[in-house]
Amino acid sequence: MRRLSSAKRRREAGAKHPHCVDLIPPPEGFPDSVEEDIIQFLERCSGTFDLHGEIANADAFIRYCFEHAADAEAFHARFAPAAEKAILKKEI
Repeated sequence: MRRLSSAKRRREAGAKHPHCVDLIPPPEGFPDSVEEDIIQFLERCSGTFDLHGEIANADAFIRYCFEHAADAEAFHARFAPAAEKAILKKEI
């Protein structure tokens, strides 16, 4: 069985989950309470989101991608204040 490359997997995920929120965590990381809230939010969106991130360099981020714009907008509104930086966008 052939594995998909990371880039190809992200393209395919972007087609299914085009509404994305990039969160850059604060330098000390998210508080445990925020992480728990994120998990609870994502559990309610089971099957309609994907996520990936880049944590190996100074531009660390986590990208949360949703099928529905309303979910991405709600996620951004709820968790952007806890992030160092948050970007709401639609994948092309």
